[in-house]
Amino acid sequence: MPVLAGKHALLKMFQAEGIRHMFGQPGTSEAPMMDVMPDYTDIGYYLVLQEGVSVGMAEGYARASGEVPLVSLHIDNGMANGLSLMIDMKHSGTPMVLTAGNKDIRKMAAGRSDLAEMARPFAKWSTEITHAEQMGSVIRRAFQEARTAPMGPVFVSVSANAFDDVADIDILPSTQVRSLPAADENAIEEACALIAKAERPILIVGDRVAEFGGAEGALRLAELAGMKAYGHAYATMNFPASHPLWQGVLNMRTQESMDAVRAADVVVAAGCPVFEDFFYQPGQFIGADSKLIHIDINPGEIGKSEPTDLGILGAPGVALGQLADQLSETLSGSQIEAAKGRSEQAAQESSARHAAYLDLAAKGTNSSPMTAAAMGKVMADTMPEDTVVYNDGVSSAGFVFEALQPSRPGSYFGCRGQAIGWGMGATLGVKLANMDRPVVGVIGDGSAMMTIQGLYTSVNSNIPVVYVMCNNSAYKILKINMNHYHRLNKMPMPNHYFGFDFPAEIDFVAQAKAYGLRGERVDNPEDFSKALDGAIKSGEPAVLDVMIDGAL
Repeated sequence: MPVLAGKHALLKMFQAEGIRHMFGQPGTSEAPMMDVMPDYTDIGYYLVLQEGVSVGMAEGYARASGEVPLVSLHIDNGMANGLSLMIDMKHSGTPMVLTAGNKDIRKMAAGRSDLAEMARPFAKWSTEITHAEQMGSVIRRAFQEARTAPMGPVFVSVSANAFDDVADIDILPSTQVRSLPAADENAIEEACALIAKAERPILIVGDRVAEFGGAEGALRLAELAGMKAYGHAYATMNFPASHPLWQGVLNMRTQESMDAVRAADVVVAAGCPVFEDFFYQPGQFIGADSKLIHIDINPGEIGKSEPTDLGILGAPGVALGQLADQLSETLSGSQIEAAKGRSEQAAQESSARHAAYLDLAAKGTNSSPMTAAAMGKVMADTMPEDTVVYNDGVSSAGFVFEALQPSRPGSYFGCRGQAIGWGMGATLGVKLANMDRPVVGVIGDGSAMMTIQGLYTSVNSNIPVVYVMCNNSAYKILKINMNHYHRLNKMPMPNHYFGFDFPAEIDFVAQAKAYGLRGERVDNPEDFSKALDGAIKSGEPAVLDVMIDGAL
């Protein structure tokens, strides 16, 4: 084993794990590592001015590249700034390794924070390296834990003495153990029998379909069974949204979505929670006479909320493919004809839904400022076909999604956490994984202000993204949620929204120019299209301050 100082062992372990990018905000507690960073030129260091940006960058990079990213935070203060987004990552299952330096372990009497304990509620695994000898084994386990289902963020604190102490340390990478386990064949046969006899089956897909096996199985199953397909959120392309069977993203706060689920006699939910929302609603979402088949690689998700008739443990994309294979051999002639009839009806409803959006977008072009629906349509019509979009538009996100109808893997990513502040950093991370393609971040104005410091990183590290700031001068999403709160409690609709508006103007153009980016404000479709086209073609970081109607 080579004799190394802990700081060198740490960086060599990062090299062994294939790390090419470190997203960081340094502090005194990281000084030993930063002192030798120039010796490790194959690890690019991306300086951020606020820790939420670094966590967002890592999240976007992880999802766009398929790699486990690395974030370097700073002792307790800096780590705390990253915790809000770590909460979302643990919940949604984004793999990531986060580190932070700590005081010397010998400073116990003087006082030192227990960083590992602070991070534990927000991490899949959290620990501290207190001796140089631990560097190899802990970093290996950290990356292995992060990428193994259920995936999630891992936190490692490093005490100051462990950086500088010398030890015999093996530099060996973690083992690739991210397998795609198939589902039990008996369970597949049982599920297939339920689907084959169903008259109103539906499919609900979540992100773990795309992450564990891909979307092909979901598409084949839906087409064979004539199943309407819905998204439980939609932050990754897990079913082509331009397909005739696609019916949109479920929002269980609306009567329309609740009716769609309760009308089904068989519900197949794959790679998603069933159902998840901030608000409590009494009763069950699944109809009393319906059957719920829940497929997931995370055993803790199956049956967690809704009573489940058949739980199937396995990689969702793989299991859906197994179901499709079995169903193709099982369906009778009459069942095949029934499935065709359901598909035709679903196609009509899907076409009507998108036509209604297009009509809404057309009407929104004449308002001043334009509507979010019109903004989304301009983006779809203007951006090059190979553009990658990160959608953190919050209240505008649904309109952007419907306009784009994402249907190609790797072309679309959406915010899948409940915290805001993702998009500024995540757009940069997506671009680092797609340097040969245009990348556009759609960011709500409230979310942008949480991590606006990302503008600095885009310039300082020369990451040419285009930010589309959805500026409605308010936390519109909070107004929407306030309305829902009133509906649930049978209260009259609010006549005011205290603290949700931004009466003092947020000028994103001025902020862009302050950081050295090109910036332009637009409020109509024609100007927006020209500005978006010019910003993409410039090959430079750019901000478009898009004024949109904030009416409910």
